[in-house]
Amino acid sequence: MPRLTWESQAQEALKRVPVLVRPLARRKIEERVGASGRRVVTVADFAEAEARFKAVAGGRSGEEIKAVLPAANEPGVEMVILEACRASLSGCPNPLIDVDAWRSALERWVAESGLSERLRARVQGEQVLFHHKLKIAVAGCPNGCSRPQIADLALVGMARPEFTPGACTACGACAEACPDQALTVDGAPPLWDRLACQGCLACQEACPADCVSLARPGARILMGGKLGRQPRLATLAGEARNPSGAVEVLRGTMEEYLAQARSGERFAAWYCRAHA
Repeated sequence: MPRLTWESQAQEALKRVPVLVRPLARRKIEERVGASGRRVVTVADFAEAEARFKAVAGGRSGEEIKAVLPAANEPGVEMVILEACRASLSGCPNPLIDVDAWRSALERWVAESGLSERLRARVQGEQVLFHHKLKIAVAGCPNGCSRPQIADLALVGMARPEFTPGACTACGACAEACPDQALTVDGAPPLWDRLACQGCLACQEACPADCVSLARPGARILMGGKLGRQPRLATLAGEARNPSGAVEVLRGTMEEYLAQARSGERFAAWYCRAHA
């Protein structure tokens, strides 16, 4: 396609685009203008492209947008996308763990282990695409706003209930309030289904006799979630009482993956095969 000319106002407007994505923005605008048979990019062309981009970006930062764009398969490409719920920013009352502390522990592990570069070395071809990257999610509570269910690796805040038999009146309020049908009241104390329980606060808040207490919060460890042509929800792989414990579990699993996975095999596919 012949090189296009930019009006001065359009050039100035382009400078407002974050540096990380400016070359892509320029190319997309020129492709659209060129396809229309014109050879001059106007400020109106930029305004139209900017409106479309904001609708697609959905408030993502420059770094977040960069993470999903194709990149040359060269050393230094970031291969780990870590998404954590924004409980501390939004004032959310639901988090059971300190999301920032758990996220920071994961970030240190990724940096110190050289995980990103080790993953990049497995990528075949000249480009690193979004689906090549490892997705890690941290959610402060079972509501899972950071989409841990579709991440390769995820930590979800939880707190297990403990019951005081002598105080329980078998009223059934806890079972009625449980959103996961993890409690059955046939007598005192309630019968608790550990696998069904997501570790929220509903039973404690509902109990009128104050016989439900919560153990020290920790995190459920999920692995193997993904979207794509064969989507799969992440499955429970364990629990951790603190960030260092979670890192040890994730570190061990990633070392297994790097040593055992087939050429080009993504983490979730390997995990499903190896832990079926």
